[in-house]
Amino acid sequence: MNPLGPNALIAAIVLPFFYLAVYLDYAISRAQGRPDYGLNDTVASLGVSIMMSAFGVVSIVVRIAIYTLVYAHVALREWSTASPWTWVIGLLLYDFTYYWQHRMGHEWNLLWSSHVVHHSSDRFNLATALRVPSASMHLWTWVFALPLALAGIPPQVYAVASLLNLLYQFWIHTERIGSLAWFDRWFGSPSNHRVHHGVNDRYLDKNYGGILMLWDRMFGTFEDERADDPVRYGTRAPVQSWNPLWINLDTFWALCIDAWRARSWRDKLSIWWRAPGWRPADVAAVDPKPAFELSRHRHFETPTPVALGHYALLQTALLPAQLVHLIAIAAWLPFWPEVAYASYLSVATVALGLLLSPELRWRRVGLALEAARLLLSAGVALSGQWFGQLTLPSWVTWVIVAVAMASLVGLLAATVRNGASDMVAAPP
Repeated sequence: MNPLGPNALIAAIVLPFFYLAVYLDYAISRAQGRPDYGLNDTVASLGVSIMMSAFGVVSIVVRIAIYTLVYAHVALREWSTASPWTWVIGLLLYDFTYYWQHRMGHEWNLLWSSHVVHHSSDRFNLATALRVPSASMHLWTWVFALPLALAGIPPQVYAVASLLNLLYQFWIHTERIGSLAWFDRWFGSPSNHRVHHGVNDRYLDKNYGGILMLWDRMFGTFEDERADDPVRYGTRAPVQSWNPLWINLDTFWALCIDAWRARSWRDKLSIWWRAPGWRPADVAAVDPKPAFELSRHRHFETPTPVALGHYALLQTALLPAQLVHLIAIAAWLPFWPEVAYASYLSVATVALGLLLSPELRWRRVGLALEAARLLLSAGVALSGQWFGQLTLPSWVTWVIVAVAMASLVGLLAATVRNGASDMVAAPP
C-alpha cells in the first residue's frame, strides 16, 4: 500500500481539468493567432508532465515515507488534524519552506539540474505549468520539509499542503492575465511568475514564492514586471530537444561532463554546489560556451513533418486518461506493476518526442518505440489483466484494442504521408 493519502484522490480529480484547460487554451490561442503555444513545445511540455506524474506517483511515496519517519521520531509536539489552525499553519509553513526549496533550486547546480526542466520551455503557458521534473524532484525536496516534521505538522497535513501549493501555481502560468494591482504585491500571480521565468538581467532569479510573495519581499528577491522590459522566457543554456527524457537529463549530463573534464578534485566536487553557469576554468578554456545575449534569444523550433506533428499532439491528448487511471489506483497497486505502468507511459512520451526530431534516425527510433507501445497496449488488454493487476471488463478491453490499432494505422499513415515531404514543418 502506498502512503499517498488524499493526494491521489485530489490529483485524479484535478488533473483532467488541467489537461483540458491546456488543450482549450492551445486551440483558442491558435485560432486567435497568438504565439503562446508551439506544437512541438506543447507536446514536449505535456510529455514531461506525464512522465513526471507517472513516476511522481512512485517517488512521492519515498518523500512522504521519510517525512512520516522523521515526524514519528523527532516531532517536538503534536498538532491535531481536527483543528483548522493546524491546516492553516501547515500551509503557511510549507509555503515558507517552498520558497527556500525553490530558491536553492536556482542557486545550486545540483538542484538546478532538476528544476531547470520547468524553465526549459521558451514559452509561457498552461502547458509550461505542467512541465516539471520527474522523480528527481521528489528525491531532494523532502530535505526542506524536515523543519515541518520537527515542528510536528502531521504527515497528512504536509501532503495536502504540498499538493495545494503545487496546484495553486497552475493558473499563474499564462500571458492572458495582466497586472492584478494589489494582488500582485502579496500573492503569486501571472505577472509575478512571468518575471520568475524571465532570462532578462532584471528578472533573473526573482519571485520564488509559491502562494505568497511575502517571502520574496522579506528576503529581497521580489521584482515587478515592467512594460519597458518585456519578459523573455526559457533558460540561458536552452535544451535543444523535444524528448522528455533528454529534457530531464540535459543539464545534469552537461554538469557530469564538466566535472569529469576538470583536473582539480576541488572543481569536480564544488561544481555541484556552485551557481548555475559556473564552470571550471580549465574546462571553459578548452570548451568555451558563448556568452548569453538577450538579443539573440529566440524560440527553439525545428522542422517537423506535419502529419507526425499532429499525430504526436493527438496521442499526447489521449495519454492523460491512462495517467489519471494510474494515479487513481496507485494507493493499492503493488510496487513493480506501478513501476511498469509508469514506465509504459514514460516510453510513450519519449516515442512521441522522438517523432518530432529533425533527425530522420531519431524519428525512426520514435516510430519503432511508438509501434511497439501500441502493440503492447493491445496485447496487455487482450490478456484481460491491465499490468497483471486489474481485471478489465470486456468492453474496456476492446476499446483499448480499437484505439491502439486505430493509432497504429494513423501512425503508419502519417509515416507514409511524410514520404517525400520529410522535412515539411508543422505550424510552429
